[in-house]
Amino acid sequence: MNSGYEVAVIGGGSAGLCAALAAARRGTKTVLIERSTKLGGMGTQALVHTFCGLYEPDLSKPPRLANAGLPTQIEREMRRLTHQTEPTRMGKLYVLLQDPSHFDALSKELVEAEENLTVLFENTCEDIRQCHHFEIKTNNHCFTANSVVDTSADAVVAGFLKATRLKSDTPQKSAYIFSLQNVAEEAREESFKMRLALDLVRAVQAGILPPEILGAASRASTLEGEIYFTIDLDEPDHGPALATDLVAFLKAHSPPFQNVPAPIFPDVPGVRETYRWLGKHVLTQEDLIEGKSFEDTIAKAAWPIELRETIKGPRFTYFKNPRSSDIPLRALMSEEIPGIFFAGRCLSATHEALASLRVMGTCFATGQAAGLAASLHARGVTPTAELVKGEIEHL
Repeated sequence: MNSGYEVAVIGGGSAGLCAALAAARRGTKTVLIERSTKLGGMGTQALVHTFCGLYEPDLSKPPRLANAGLPTQIEREMRRLTHQTEPTRMGKLYVLLQDPSHFDALSKELVEAEENLTVLFENTCEDIRQCHHFEIKTNNHCFTANSVVDTSADAVVAGFLKATRLKSDTPQKSAYIFSLQNVAEEAREESFKMRLALDLVRAVQAGILPPEILGAASRASTLEGEIYFTIDLDEPDHGPALATDLVAFLKAHSPPFQNVPAPIFPDVPGVRETYRWLGKHVLTQEDLIEGKSFEDTIAKAAWPIELRETIKGPRFTYFKNPRSSDIPLRALMSEEIPGIFFAGRCLSATHEALASLRVMGTCFATGQAAGLAASLHARGVTPTAELVKGEIEHL
């Protein structure tokens, strides 16, 4: 077995990226394990093109970032790369449009700058065992770690260690996202999008398009002539066929799309929910909607409950007050195994609460908190909210 690390982070999505960066920046020898060749998770591999959850949910004031540290730094860099002077208003919320290729490049630039961080691409976690430390085996490496951060999105570490995993009987629908280039400017107008939605309904009613197209939504990117489409899926493997049918219909029946080249498809579907950890606290929908205060708050949730349980689009439940809600450190710490932390889509929450917490802006914040808590534990210090918040100030 190779020499060990202090912190091992499993999964290089938005939460894992920030967990690894935070731990390494505080002087902890850290390894990040990513099964693909990209960092950023759903933001690069599934083409999720919007950072949600970055900004306070209060449109009566100018946009304000909800979380300090890495979420603020990544927001600033993405605005620079995409030439956005301010976020975009989407209904009752602010979002930041992001470009997946820029996000992958930015993520790799950030990790390459950290001398305490090793990234293992194309490595899949195959086993984890607990002795005095954690023994970790991938398809290419074996090593030890004092602390582990599970940001795998599927709570795979819990599976290896036989810890309790939470799972909903009705998980949220996955999404298939693709982009089209050389689209006429007219397609960005709200009036056109309303007409297109009606055309799609008629095409489904006529049997030209399948029912899953009813929930299809379009959004302009930061690039001229590019439009993203999102289709929520009844079956995860239906995405490519549905996208192909939709593109053919658009080219044949919608003038702004007549000259588009072949679509850019994602590497993977946009999975929204699978397994979650059981933490020292399980965040609930009521905690978020009511704005419950916690003494061990280490991050803020700024996105409403966005449930996607059908293929017809989201069902939003907004917080009672227009401000972000508390996320306690206990929701990122295992109830059963000391030294295990988690963030992102597999943190400790109910099905409904996860519908708020899974967005990338919030994953940045929970990731950095879990990484800092793991760093403290690895150095023999009991993580507390006060210590973690103090560490965030130095990122």
